[in-house]
Amino acid sequence: MAYQNGNLAYDISVYEPKVNQPAHREKPKIEVNVKKAPAVRTQSAFGILVGAAVVFAMMFAMLYGKVETNRLFNEATRLEAELKALESENISLAAEYESKTSLRNVEDYAQNVLGLQKLDKSQIQYVEFEGDTVCEVVEAEKENIFVIIKNWFANLCEYLGA
Repeated sequence: MAYQNGNLAYDISVYEPKVNQPAHREKPKIEVNVKKAPAVRTQSAFGILVGAAVVFAMMFAMLYGKVETNRLFNEATRLEAELKALESENISLAAEYESKTSLRNVEDYAQNVLGLQKLDKSQIQYVEFEGDTVCEVVEAEKENIFVIIKNWFANLCEYLGA
């Protein structure tokens, strides 16, 4: 950067070490502006009662919340215990059901109560077909009007449960 004035003077005293000034200098006066705090208003008895009522209501709400939470936790614990008891009862009833419907019990009931017996080899009959093993569906013959009315009436009575 080129200076237009070539004879600028520099202040070299800036780079010299500073010497402590003598102590006889006058101390600057410090002015303290003291502002008075605004006057504290005394609250009325009504304001104090309202504030106390609000604090009491908040404390009551907190206590009620704690009591309600405790009640709900107790109910949840009771219901969980009841659920475990019902689950164990369900397991025992399922085991009892399995034992009653076992194959041995069903066979015993069929023989003793119903009087059924196991098949012998002599009781088995085999059926042999001669020819094709195809089933054919034969259409029913056309029925007259009286048979159709009779069948319709029978179906209606069956439908109505008569």
